[in-house]
Amino acid sequence: MGLKSIVLKERADAADVETFAKDYSFVADAKAFRLSRTAKNQKDFKIQAMHGWKRGKPYAMVVCPIYQLPSSASQIYQQATSQNVCVFTYSHLALLLAFSKSGGKAKARQLLEKIFKSIPALNPSKNATDYWLSINKTMLSFSKKVEPLWNSEKEAATQSISIAKEEALAFLAQEREKIMRMSYNEALKELIKVYKIESKIKTINAISDNGLFNVR
Repeated sequence: MGLKSIVLKERADAADVETFAKDYSFVADAKAFRLSRTAKNQKDFKIQAMHGWKRGKPYAMVVCPIYQLPSSASQIYQQATSQNVCVFTYSHLALLLAFSKSGGKAKARQLLEKIFKSIPALNPSKNATDYWLSINKTMLSFSKKVEPLWNSEKEAATQSISIAKEEALAFLAQEREKIMRMSYNEALKELIKVYKIESKIKTINAISDNGLFNVR
């Protein structure tokens, strides 16, 4: 897309990426969660943190797999709309990249800025439909070249979900088979390892008087 970027590794209190276009800049972060994980806290998406990590930049973006984002009501959309942080999906990002090839990099950068500007225009709400309706309409109305790419990416997103599910289920089946083949003692050792009991014992044993009462 012709954007310049810096990957930030040295700081914990900063976004992963700083990105620069000709007329605007933004910070970005990427998220992914295990398919088997059910309860995802809004803090996991770091929306409030991303707002604080703008550090003078007008925009911020958090990119997530499409199937891991809430499709009804969620606090993350209220945080996003009230704090001007764009929640985006890898599927939408792939579409944007495809559009940069057919419509040109400059047009793709313009579309990205338009998406960023659509977020603060929304009323703060937990409603997922309102949020994605705004994002999707902004993209589809930008150019006639977007719609065929949209249909292609929509199909690809469906296929990717199916592939991800098959990979996750195959991995869990292998893990279950490995456990079932264990002896009684091997299973006990594995259970202790999973709960990190030995590590926790070491941590507790390492605790000692810190001498604060001696400071006088």
